[in-house]
Amino acid sequence: MLKNKRLLLITLLLILVTIVVLGMRLGYPYHRWVAFALLALGWIPLVVSYRINRRLLHVQKEIIKKKTRPFLPHMLVAGVLLVAFYVTGVLFPIEKSPLADLSPAEVRNEIEVDLGNYRMLCKTADDIVDTFRANGLLHRKVVSLSTEERATLREQWRDGVMAFHEFDLLKGKYRGFYQIDYVAEPGLHSDAFLMAYSAYMAQYNACFQLFDLVGDNEFVETLLNEEGEGVPANSFFTMKHRLTNPNVMLRMNAGGAYYELVKKDITLDPELVAGFETRRKAFYEQLGKHPDIFIENPLDILERAAFEAMYPVQKNVAVQMSHLRTVRRDYLITPEILAETLGRLEPGDILVQRRNWHMTNIGIPGFWPHTALYVGTPAELDAYFSDLGFAPMEIIKALYPEVFAALEKTDADNYPVRVIEAIRPGVVFQSLETSAKCDYLAAVRPNLSKAGKFKALLAAFSHYGKPYDLNFDFATDNELVCSELVYKAFKSSGKLPFDPEIVRGRLLLPPNRMVEQVIENMGDETAPFSFVLFLDAVEKNDTIVERDAASFKASWARPKWDIMQE
Repeated sequence: MLKNKRLLLITLLLILVTIVVLGMRLGYPYHRWVAFALLALGWIPLVVSYRINRRLLHVQKEIIKKKTRPFLPHMLVAGVLLVAFYVTGVLFPIEKSPLADLSPAEVRNEIEVDLGNYRMLCKTADDIVDTFRANGLLHRKVVSLSTEERATLREQWRDGVMAFHEFDLLKGKYRGFYQIDYVAEPGLHSDAFLMAYSAYMAQYNACFQLFDLVGDNEFVETLLNEEGEGVPANSFFTMKHRLTNPNVMLRMNAGGAYYELVKKDITLDPELVAGFETRRKAFYEQLGKHPDIFIENPLDILERAAFEAMYPVQKNVAVQMSHLRTVRRDYLITPEILAETLGRLEPGDILVQRRNWHMTNIGIPGFWPHTALYVGTPAELDAYFSDLGFAPMEIIKALYPEVFAALEKTDADNYPVRVIEAIRPGVVFQSLETSAKCDYLAAVRPNLSKAGKFKALLAAFSHYGKPYDLNFDFATDNELVCSELVYKAFKSSGKLPFDPEIVRGRLLLPPNRMVEQVIENMGDETAPFSFVLFLDAVEKNDTIVERDAASFKASWARPKWDIMQE
């Protein structure tokens, strides 16, 4: 008995590991194959446990048969009833139709009005598909999209989501068509049915075309699934999975059969009926081209369920680790040291930082775990950008009044705000003395025009107040991590050589990898980046030494733990 329990426990542990693999995408892009392999292994102890109990089952088999045989007809009938109950509930909803209390003339009037809405929605859906097909944004890699193109894609997707919602309202209005008496009003009954069925077909035909345009571009899917600007969360996921939803497929196929029965009674415009049949044909052709969607969608659902189970754990661990530091000494870089460097910093400089002995360093690859963006005080901004022909602070005040107010403030120690960064509370402004309270600090300068730098700062300001992204995904914009803020700021201003990577199925650029890419492109003022300063910690005597560019260039390859450094 104890052995059986251990075998079953092994199976349960393998299932748990499968959930972790799917939720955290371990082994991406082969994580699903890994999950299948783990589930297959889970069968081994289960089969062994079964074989151990086989003798007991063999002895009891005749007794079990004798006791269950009389109930087999009951179980069969119960199964048929359950299927019938499910089918009836899907095809004939219990709620009262809004058409039920209307007179035939009123129903006919409603249909005439909604025919105009249906035509408009069909045109909108066609226009959205044609626009995406023409501009190619759904085919593009997310990293290649400019800030403006991302905004355009989201805006066009929002229009699509609104159209799909309007289709849902139209479907909902006429899904109770069966409550119109077919015997008394065959034409009205059939027309109301076609209103519901044609709305289904037009909606899902457009959905399939958009699904086809996105293809395997999963990071565009992530961008479309992001909540905001009138778009609900997981909108593309919902649309995609409707295509294989059992309820939808049942309604589609039952509707097709019922259409053949009642089409002789339909009185609607023949041109509209012909358009419906064209869309229906296109839908089933698309379905035939993508049979793999019936495998892919269930796997997507399983993977998302695993992620939603794992994410709160991941988030809680990350938050708890952010509070842990294994030494009690002060950080080695002090306000006095920073005061000596202030004259060398300019608005738009990239700051990279490290705090030793923080537990969060465990989960962040490489030596440098944090980046920030130097902004400067209002006076510095006005002075630095004065030759652009406008007052920078007035532009900031007009575009982002909350940023203007934040820049006018000082911190608790009366130091002026100079830095914008993404930290655990979110995207915030801080004084340099607070932001750079660390053990290692370096600054590099993007060699862009002042106009380009100001545009980058404005792009960074647009993210002010957004939460920290504990999912670490550059494909989304609603939440950001530190290096993502820097990356997206400069992406809007010019082509700096930052190249995000795919890590466990997420698009990101860890700070240390960002530093490595900076170093690969660092030189004089003709290079993309220039060296500004490097304040290096010497742990054995708790001092700070200023190093040169050559030392900084080697810093990204240092081991994670300072105790291992000379």
